[in-house]
Amino acid sequence: MQLPIHPGASPNVLDRLVLFNWGNGLVAITAGMIFSFLLCGFWYPYWRIADMDFWIVYNGFLLNDGLPQEYFDHPGYLNIIFLSGWLRLLHAVGVLDVISLSAIPPVSEAANFARAWTYATQAGRVLSLAMAIAFVVVFAFLLRRLVRDWRIATLGAFALAFSGGLEMEMRIIRTELIAGGLVAIAFLIMIIAARTERSPWRPILIGVASLLAMLAMLNKVQVIFLICALPLVALPFGSRPDQPSGFWNGWRGWLAAALLCLLAVLAAIPAARLITEGLDPNIAAGFGLRPLIGDRFGTYQFMIAGWIGLGMVAYAVVWRVPVAELLAAMAAAIGGAALGLLVLNIQHNPHDVAVVVNPLEQMYLFAVGSTPEIAQGNGLFSSQRLQLILSFIIDLAARRTFVLHSSPRPTIFLEWFVIAATIFAWRSGERKLVLQVGALMLTVWGVDLIGMARDLKLEYFILTDPLVVIAAALLLMKLVKLHTHPWAYPVGVALIVSHVAVSQAEPVKHVFKKEGPEVLCGLYHHAKRVEQFSFCRKS
Repeated sequence: MQLPIHPGASPNVLDRLVLFNWGNGLVAITAGMIFSFLLCGFWYPYWRIADMDFWIVYNGFLLNDGLPQEYFDHPGYLNIIFLSGWLRLLHAVGVLDVISLSAIPPVSEAANFARAWTYATQAGRVLSLAMAIAFVVVFAFLLRRLVRDWRIATLGAFALAFSGGLEMEMRIIRTELIAGGLVAIAFLIMIIAARTERSPWRPILIGVASLLAMLAMLNKVQVIFLICALPLVALPFGSRPDQPSGFWNGWRGWLAAALLCLLAVLAAIPAARLITEGLDPNIAAGFGLRPLIGDRFGTYQFMIAGWIGLGMVAYAVVWRVPVAELLAAMAAAIGGAALGLLVLNIQHNPHDVAVVVNPLEQMYLFAVGSTPEIAQGNGLFSSQRLQLILSFIIDLAARRTFVLHSSPRPTIFLEWFVIAATIFAWRSGERKLVLQVGALMLTVWGVDLIGMARDLKLEYFILTDPLVVIAAALLLMKLVKLHTHPWAYPVGVALIVSHVAVSQAEPVKHVFKKEGPEVLCGLYHHAKRVEQFSFCRKS
């Protein structure tokens, strides 16, 4: 039985759910983010989210004193550089007084000491908000380019802006915000390139996506798993044009490919020096890294490069891409990755290089420190590790129900819609759409499963939530019958309400936390140049 529709109302659910036009919709979403940020987040004490607010601010202070970075776990390279520059800018315009470690008042002046850390931390939170807004806006424009419907793009931007991970990341200083944003944009660009008919610009798009993916790696090496999924995700999005591309089958295409190959070589030569530095066993071992495969560094890195190259060849074979375009795309991918890696030279530190070049070793070292069970067992597939993986799978499945394991992640409800709509698409004969959505969702669940090694913390949601939004947008774009389905409007309203309500749970919870600044007492010793806090017991 169809629900009644108000006389004069559009039967299309998109017209009923989207209350503003394109521009005003983005303004409303941005205003909602700012309001939420000011209500809960900006005013948190500087020690409220000590991990990682404290570390990034501390390292920003170090850089502004001309001292080397000391935090390398993720390694947080871009966060630290951006915050350092942001503090200098605020100081130059007279907004901020203390922007370096040497300028912080002594700990004996408790009020002034706390004020310096508070203002710097609040400045960092404002920067996070600005980056989150930029991420949502860029994501919205690219999503609109992909689905060709501004209403779907507006809903997608809203779903991303009020996803649990982004809502928390935009009010604290975490490395996942930059890394997740860059890799999500890289995914969208790759999908757009894969769907685009023969064009001289497709290799350039691939080069831009490669650059963004590598920049994401500089901030959080965990995105390596998302990067490895790119070839599989892009494959089902291709198409065979009715007529072959004149550009890539002619002499101009070969000339463009040769030029891109030359540029890739010019970028790869200096980047190769960084790779060699990172794979140097003396340097890597000096930072506690140990080879995961064999007794030497560099084995799986070449396997990953080969996997990505193989994925590009497979795409070219399946969708009959001209050889010149394939070579140009490969050159652009290499050049983009090389340029991204060269950003490490802005504040060169061998530890940063070692972490970025050896991501799995760094993750293993970090995971073992926080989850010792991972190191149990002698073999790669020991019974202890298999049991641990099985427990991860069970817990991951329970989280998808929300009832068996709740979390501040409203995108779970959007996943329910994606699953239901995918079944509808299969029954409607949309096999290619099912493959496209399936590739995205398998990536989401696979990366989340890996994140279970750290209990899939709230901050990790931002790495995969954008892919769920893309999957939902693709389904809405293709399954136009859903737009007038009797249950479309109530389901849409329920998703919007649950998104807003659940996304605010964690920010509000932090307002009412009872612990005081003593949370820093177990952390400050990692900040070698900070005096012991007055509220900590003398050791």
